[in-house]
Amino acid sequence: MKLHKLKITIRNARKNSILSFAKLFGLSLSFAVVLFATGYVYYETSFDKSITDYDKIYRCLMQGQLNEEKADFAVTSPEQAAAMVNDIPEITEALRLLNNGIADFKIDDKSVTGGPLFYVDPNFFSFFGISLKTNVEGPLAAENNLIISNSIAEKQFGSIENALGKVVELRDEKCIVTGVFDDLPDNFHLRIDLIQSIEKSNPEKIGWGSQSYTTYFKTNQPNINVADLNFKISKCVYLHSDDRVDAANAKTIEDLKYSDSIYLFYTCEPLTDIHFSNHKFDSSITSNKTYVYGAVILAILVLLISSVNFINLTIANISTRLKEVGIRKSIGAFKTDITSQFLYETLVFFVVSFFLAVTIYLIAWEPLAHYLDFTILLSNKHLLEIIASGFVILLIFNLAANIFPIILTSNKRVLELIKNESNVKRRLWGNNSFILIQFVLSGLIILSSLVVQKQINFVVNKDRGYNTENVMMFSLSGMEAQQRKTFLDNLKTYNAVKSVSTSSDYFGNDFGMTSGYFETREDKNYFHTSRLPADAEFQNTFEFRMQEGRYFDKERQTDFEATVLNETAANEYRGEGSLIGKDLILGNKTYHIIGIVKDFNFQSLHHRIEPLAITLGENFENVYVKIRTSQVAEVLGIIKTLWDEFKPDFAFEYKFHDEVLMNQYVKDQQAKKMLLFLSLISIVIACVGLYAVSFFSIIRKTKEIGIRKVNGANIAEILTMLNKDFVKWVALAFIIATPVSFYFMSKWLENFAYKTNLSWWIFALAGLLAMGIALLTVSWQSWRAATRNPVEALRYE
Repeated sequence: MKLHKLKITIRNARKNSILSFAKLFGLSLSFAVVLFATGYVYYETSFDKSITDYDKIYRCLMQGQLNEEKADFAVTSPEQAAAMVNDIPEITEALRLLNNGIADFKIDDKSVTGGPLFYVDPNFFSFFGISLKTNVEGPLAAENNLIISNSIAEKQFGSIENALGKVVELRDEKCIVTGVFDDLPDNFHLRIDLIQSIEKSNPEKIGWGSQSYTTYFKTNQPNINVADLNFKISKCVYLHSDDRVDAANAKTIEDLKYSDSIYLFYTCEPLTDIHFSNHKFDSSITSNKTYVYGAVILAILVLLISSVNFINLTIANISTRLKEVGIRKSIGAFKTDITSQFLYETLVFFVVSFFLAVTIYLIAWEPLAHYLDFTILLSNKHLLEIIASGFVILLIFNLAANIFPIILTSNKRVLELIKNESNVKRRLWGNNSFILIQFVLSGLIILSSLVVQKQINFVVNKDRGYNTENVMMFSLSGMEAQQRKTFLDNLKTYNAVKSVSTSSDYFGNDFGMTSGYFETREDKNYFHTSRLPADAEFQNTFEFRMQEGRYFDKERQTDFEATVLNETAANEYRGEGSLIGKDLILGNKTYHIIGIVKDFNFQSLHHRIEPLAITLGENFENVYVKIRTSQVAEVLGIIKTLWDEFKPDFAFEYKFHDEVLMNQYVKDQQAKKMLLFLSLISIVIACVGLYAVSFFSIIRKTKEIGIRKVNGANIAEILTMLNKDFVKWVALAFIIATPVSFYFMSKWLENFAYKTNLSWWIFALAGLLAMGIALLTVSWQSWRAATRNPVEALRYE
């Protein structure tokens, strides 16, 4: 019986080859998209879930309000860890980390590539359940002990055994390799290759006075009350560090505020939330949950487009087989026989499409992930789980979507089926309504894609308030100070180099934060500000514009006790008169204000411009070279020559400032590429379905076309008659899609402090684009029918 059903399925598929191809094409493509989206979502949501007791681990944060600025920092003071363990019964263990940047090291005077270096407490490995191989007791007992990752040991020493006990030079210090730890999981929120003791940072000396450490803790049970814990942690910190708040008598977290506009709470977040967090001073590998939701929504939209397409094509297929169904029923077939046959055919198409989709996925997922700049690392086990779960879910969805037209056909009377007297108008309206749904969904994706493209172009080309062109950036952190000064002095002598400047913080990352007070250390004068120590050439290199006062002059020794503010910082001043000449207290030091620079975007355009105080220094590690136009190659050659002359023990690696700025929008670029890709997929699926539907629609009208031509209708009139219905439904689809897309894209644009306008021409362009594609799809069939000999058309039926 099943073999008989398979033969009927194959026969009808060959007979209606265009419909069969359209069905398989749409389903296989959409299923492949769903598998890809599922793999991406599975990987992104799996971060840190492989860690033992992950549901008991939390990270400490500082969150609150500092005047009009929101505070949200992923750092704490080094004393907080011990205080929490001693004071809060629910906390059983704490851990401190300090990010110390990227570090290379030397083996026998040969410089080799290292990786991210962290200072950690000795319980780091047991805390996260990371395997450690060591040949000593207390591998972090001494400050010059070094623990390296397994991949570093294998790459640089050949094996773990060869690495243990070796003496290396790390940042001008002799260190002993006392341990090798298993590489951290790919879905762990940190990348660490080198580890040394937290004691190297002198945490006891720093005390409660600096917030630069990442603090984790474990609780005595999973899923603890976070709100209650936040109050206890905040109260603990204030009891130990700040007597301006009456923490001893506080009953709620609100009692720990300085005021409604100035307060800091010491809170926590679950380990598994870190990957989707967005805090300042965070060393974690983070993502944006918006894009995960977006991947799910877009995959569902593509699946809906292909499913609607499949239903539409199934209806078109059934309409050509009504007599067959009628004859089968007249010779004794039951409704269940008819229903089971059509469901069997649907199942066969689904299985074939799914295996085609798996093939497409396995072949295309690596290049596609590379194109979209996604990281998707899945084991074979996880891949099989995704494929198996995808098969079950898509099967249920596909059968549910197709059961209605199948049952409707099987319930028809025999006479109606044999005479093919089903209501043609109702059937056509059904087909057209499915075309409408397809193009509404496609329209949403196309409109979203155009808006994202426009916004990305806007942020890339927006005037940031300074000149970003031809600025090369590199680091001389591994070079001794006097040697670095000589290197930079030599570089400045070349005519192709317009200017050279340095800064303590990398211009492209978040700058350090500090507390600021105008004139006197009173709460009314307080504001929180970013701080950038830079040299006197910094303004010439980036061509900032001064609003008031002047920039630094290194010949004036008093300027090393001065500061230049941006407009936003100056606006925090609540006193009267000009700020020039007034004092500003930053941290524990007092500076006099000599200038106010016009606001410039020193962060990505997701953020509004924040207060910034620039202070004067010289000979910093981060170097910026302003190159004269068309002389980039010459300057590269000059720097490489100097590099060979000075022979630093690290490689010359550089970026241009434009490139650094683009890295701030990696996730947005991913969204741009993903939407473009899915726009093409959705349009192709919709057009293949439209082609098949128009093909059968024109076949039904063959006799009508012949009669019209015999009665004098010209080709243009025939084309208009055949195309007008399709054009009407596509136009209506975009009228529906426009307000929906406008709403959702307005929400997405709220992620940016600076955003483009949703211009009317975007929606008009998308509508015209879809209309043009739809017309091209159906016009070839229409043209063939309109130019056909009317005698052949009449003889056809």
